[in-house]
Amino acid sequence: MKLDVALVWIHVTANVFWIGAIVAVGLLVCADKIDAKIRGALAADVYRKLAAPAFGISFLAGAGRLFADTAYYFKQTHFMHLKLLFALVVIGLHHAIGARAKKLASGEATDAGPTKALLGVLAVSAAIAVFAVVFKLPA
Repeated sequence: MKLDVALVWIHVTANVFWIGAIVAVGLLVCADKIDAKIRGALAADVYRKLAAPAFGISFLAGAGRLFADTAYYFKQTHFMHLKLLFALVVIGLHHAIGARAKKLASGEATDAGPTKALLGVLAVSAAIAVFAVVFKLPA
């Protein structure tokens, strides 16, 4: 298997785990029928053990592929501009949702705060990023 194909495979596979895990973290944070510290501890555990490592792998594989052929992504096709914009939004929301989980777990927060809205924006942003790549939409 060629390195560029392997990096794309690793990146996409890690994205599946990452987005699924961070959505699970957000859903746990919002599960208000469970005690805040317990749901925070569960959410923080999923964040630390699955969402964060999957994000790291996705980021490294994606960056490796991007920097291996920047001309293709930025000059020839232009779809990466739109994809990266929405990927950055998802990354920021990933960290915000993870921070809320940690605050619940530590007792610093007792409610989900804006997590439900953040999850909605994360889902739409992730879908737009994927759409941009699949259909090679220019920015």
